[in-house]
Amino acid sequence: MGIVNVTPDSFSDGGQFFDANTAIAHGLQLIKDGADILDIGGQSTRPGYTEVSFEEEIRRIDPVIRGLREHSDIPISIDTYFPEVADHALSIGATIINDVRGLDLPGMMDVALKYPKSDVMIMHSRPRRKEMTVEEDIQDFYEEKYQACKTAGIADERIIFDPGIGFGKAVEENVEILKHPQKFRYKDFPVLYGVSRKRTINHLIHEENPLERDFGSVAATLYPATQGVEYIRVHHVKGMKDALNVWTTLSSN
Repeated sequence: MGIVNVTPDSFSDGGQFFDANTAIAHGLQLIKDGADILDIGGQSTRPGYTEVSFEEEIRRIDPVIRGLREHSDIPISIDTYFPEVADHALSIGATIINDVRGLDLPGMMDVALKYPKSDVMIMHSRPRRKEMTVEEDIQDFYEEKYQACKTAGIADERIIFDPGIGFGKAVEENVEILKHPQKFRYKDFPVLYGVSRKRTINHLIHEENPLERDFGSVAATLYPATQGVEYIRVHHVKGMKDALNVWTTLSSN
């Protein structure tokens, strides 16, 4: 998944793609670089972010999704927690809900039901419950959300889980999630990992500038990707694809 942040305050790219035309060009470049999915977001969720309204988020992502759709039929995920944004994005060509609040907000389940062909990515981003291990906390969340989806009539094949690297978890917990992806999978459901340019990378390589964390991000993503993680969300698509291709070649019999 190639990331396209249509925000002026993203921690990871400094608002480089806030202009719609620039964001569209960036998305098309990510496709050339080998992205299989484009993840479009109009709301920064960096630590200490200031929330914008769903109306503003729609204003940001609308021309980008429309513009990309004029040039490509690549799957597009909408990175949001507002059901109004997800609804609008799916109505103009997005195909995946990437809910960073894991269907916790009222209305998002209704949007998922309204678009029965859309996949639904469900992230754990709740405050950590300290009476549980991180594995127990995330697995409990997965079970809760699976049962809610089952009750609502969301087909199993649409569900993708995300353990939510970062999002209030301690450094050692994030490292555990990266090192042991099999422990953070619910049953046989596919999982999404997104660690690209996050603070976890800073803690591992001591690089304060997110734009200088790509090599560390590729390395941190490569390991879980070779351990069966189905979806990886990255900024530097070409670097990630190159690393995966070399790894696959060298590790094959």
